[in-house]
Amino acid sequence: MHDLPMPAPGTGSGEPALSLVHDLLAAIVETLDVPRPHQFRDEDAYHRLLESRAAQLRGYLRAMVDRQDAPDIHADGIRRMTSNNPVTYTAWERPTQQDAGADR
Repeated sequence: MHDLPMPAPGTGSGEPALSLVHDLLAAIVETLDVPRPHQFRDEDAYHRLLESRAAQLRGYLRAMVDRQDAPDIHADGIRRMTSNNPVTYTAWERPTQQDAGADR
């Protein structure tokens, strides 16, 4: 994943550690960024997926806090969890300029 060393205490810049935190935050955002469904009939699937991912995410974050693990371990785990809990419905997509012109 990342080959950034953790800075030793008192050595100055915390940029590598901050990069690990940013990676963790990005994984959290990716997990919770569940696309809205294209069809109304898929709203239940959307809500179940969002609730499932949020519950699993709470578990990862709780473990990180309780064990004081490094953020990168959990960022990878969160991404694996997300890939194992995929979107199973057709996601809504914003119409493009071409799509809008085709309706005329």
